[in-house]
Amino acid sequence: MNLDGIMKSLYYKKETYFLDMFAKVKHNKTTLYNDRNNCVSEKHIEKWLLINDLLNICVYLNKDWTPNWENKNEIKYILVAEDDRIKVEETIYPISFAYFKTKDLANNAIEILGKDALYKILKGEI
Repeated sequence: MNLDGIMKSLYYKKETYFLDMFAKVKHNKTTLYNDRNNCVSEKHIEKWLLINDLLNICVYLNKDWTPNWENKNEIKYILVAEDDRIKVEETIYPISFAYFKTKDLANNAIEILGKDALYKILKGEI
């Protein structure tokens, strides 16, 4: 199986949710199965947009910093959902998609995006 096959299985001639050019959620049955903004539900679109929000927050807060995975002495910070809270953890491994240069920046991201939005991202529900 490859990505094209997966996309065809999920979306070809099936109800597909997407954002139009005005950022409005639309849905219909489509043969355009390989559009990268296809989603299986409105909830899926909401999560996709929240992930993009988090990535934008990372870029803004981290400025020009990107993780150096070759440097094991450089601590990176990630957001983790634990029980009923979002917390910051250190890592030296690429185990997330959103990294922060400092613990303070990671905590700032939690304040900006909010616990509810981060739960939607981190808990894997679509």
